Amino acid sequence: MANGLAYISIIVAMSVGGSAHAASFDCKKAAGRIEQLICRDPDLNSFDSQLQGAYAGALDRSAHPERITQGQRAWLKERDACTDVKCLSTIYQRRIAGLSNVSDEPAICSGATTPEVNACGEEYAARADRELTRYLAVARRRIADASSENSNPSTSERTLAALEASQKTWEAFRKAECEAVFEWWREGTIRGAMFEGCMRSLTKARTEQVWETWLSFVDDTPPLMPKPAAR
Repeated sequence: MANGLAYISIIVAMSVGGSAHAASFDCKKAAGRIEQLICRDPDLNSFDSQLQGAYAGALDRSAHPERITQGQRAWLKERDACTDVKCLSTIYQRRIAGLSNVSDEPAICSGATTPEVNACGEEYAARADRELTRYLAVARRRIADASSENSNPSTSERTLAALEASQKTWEAFRKAECEAVFEWWREGTIRGAMFEGCMRSLTKARTEQVWETWLSFVDDTPPLMPKPAAR
């Protein structure tokens, strides 16, 4: 029962928007009018964190990351011209949506040879892994930051330890499941593609689970990261 109450207490602490570190920068060191506006508003705080994740994801997915960088520089100038929270909220949400939709990858892997198809599948699976890593990093930061809102900081330590244990268990499951898929298709040239497809699918599902459990709020506060794209 005590463990259950401890878990509830940290979830309640985490449900409070506007943590000093929810934004992509440390609000204790906020400099300038825009950063101060972001730090004073819980929704903008979450939007700024979301934008960081959306930008990193877009850079990873795009075949032309330099265009993403150029677009971000132009967007920052537009953002800095805002004078109030409403303007910032609108411009953040629009940019997050745009970045979240960036993808230059085809719907399915194509190639003339089995090695080409396998290489494509490996890259898609690796992208999914990198996305999961980004989401887990924000989840860990959120749990750590919640300790300042919780009367018992050791609760955050136990929660972090439990998250790490669950991640290791999930990684072992993914490995075993996808190796089983590989064995099922061992006699066919498609075995490599099926293995990588399994890895990617399970990783995408895990990322969405992390987002829903650790990066979303129980109230209407915007999540700390964009909802992971289905593809």
